[in-house]
Amino acid sequence: MAQSSAREYSYQEFSSFVRRFHQEALLTAVAQRSLRVPLRLSAEDLAAPVFLQTPPWALAAVAKASIVHGNAHRTALPRERDIVMACQMHERLASDESDHADLSSAFSIFARTLYEQFPYQEHGLAELARPVAFFDDYTGRKRLEVISPDAMTQLLGAPTVTATEIVIMLATSAEHNSGFFDPAWLDQPQFAELLTVLPRDEILAVIHSVFAQTMDEFRQENIAAAQRTPLPHLDRYAFNPLTSRPMVRLSGGRLIAPVRHLIPRRLTPLELYYVGLGRWRTAFTRDLGELHEDYVGRQFATLPAVSVHPEVVYREGRQEAKSTDWFVVFDDLVLLVETKATRSPLAARAADATVQDAYIRTLGDAFGQLGRTLDKIRAGAPEFAHIPTDRPFIGMVATLDPWYVANSLGRAFLPTPALPTLVAPLRDIEQLVAIGQQRAVSGVLYGIVQTGDERQTWELGTALQQYHDTHTRNPMLQEAFERLPIRSGAVPTR
Repeated sequence: MAQSSAREYSYQEFSSFVRRFHQEALLTAVAQRSLRVPLRLSAEDLAAPVFLQTPPWALAAVAKASIVHGNAHRTALPRERDIVMACQMHERLASDESDHADLSSAFSIFARTLYEQFPYQEHGLAELARPVAFFDDYTGRKRLEVISPDAMTQLLGAPTVTATEIVIMLATSAEHNSGFFDPAWLDQPQFAELLTVLPRDEILAVIHSVFAQTMDEFRQENIAAAQRTPLPHLDRYAFNPLTSRPMVRLSGGRLIAPVRHLIPRRLTPLELYYVGLGRWRTAFTRDLGELHEDYVGRQFATLPAVSVHPEVVYREGRQEAKSTDWFVVFDDLVLLVETKATRSPLAARAADATVQDAYIRTLGDAFGQLGRTLDKIRAGAPEFAHIPTDRPFIGMVATLDPWYVANSLGRAFLPTPALPTLVAPLRDIEQLVAIGQQRAVSGVLYGIVQTGDERQTWELGTALQQYHDTHTRNPMLQEAFERLPIRSGAVPTR
């Protein structure tokens, strides 16, 4: 292993090493290793040898390389040290992008690294409860084009609550059965009680709709993604079909989750973005934008002693115009919130040459909306008379997708906001609201954005870590989770 860490490898060397092993045996070995990597990583876990040797994103890359580049005729069986070696090769891949100025800026390097690694570290109550709170609890303030309870059942294979319970079942099975779930197990007596809560046909439908695919389907999805979004010099950061369907159908009908870290977040609005887009095209994404805006407003409305006001429609000459989506009024602060449900495209997540354009189109537009709204308030426009002007203003761009480094290196090519502004994904907003149940978050926000405080350049969730404790709960997520009849650990094993 000392030799492996002393040199770099090409992606071809990496894939050639992985493809020498029997595919199903390698996926099994990867799954077994992933069980040793905790789902929720503490600072100690991040420094532990098992994480440093085989981080979950590297394990996912090993599984992908085996499926895409291997074949069913290899007979060599991998040992654990082979999995470690493969992961270390992945972590030591030669940086082809370093020879290209438009791919090797500090911004690009940090952005693609965060998009590669952070999704494997987001787990817990939020990922399981968010789909229920987001899709099922919509206030109905506007008529949606395609999304409805029946439509979500069509999309997922079961109602949202039931589908979420099935996620728990699959995650529990992976935890206790070396990454496996076999649909034939449902015929065993110990599953009879479970089937009274989760009907067999709905379990199979959810697996088919959003969780599992064969190796051939995996390869076809990989080819299609590469054709849609070529990423020259960025092989390491190309699309991995495990992120869209985290389970693979093996030859005998069993399912395996090579990297269990991908299971809990499968039904989050972010992960369903392209599933719905594929079925209903842009009508789904428009509805998702409305649901996202509604969800953000409902989250802030749970804060004590806060008034939340919706967008204002006003006249700009002869044209009708709209303000930011929400005004969150504290006793000592006004927070202007503009929501953006546009998902960052694959090319932006890999930080290719188009990444700056993607940030400008989405976040730059939001910054402009915050500035225009602030101008109307300060100008005394009558439509904004209910918004106080005797306290500081802060702006927030509430995104569905994390736009990493948007608070730091990304500011170099974004327009200068007219007021102190944070970019925050849903997960960070949920954390902020949870903290706000116990302390005044207006002071927290104001302290973060003050000039000279380095926290203003951090991801909001990172800046909030010092305020989090074991009793911090988000009320909307907690209530949604309590609607689930089963809990992790209540699922029988084979």
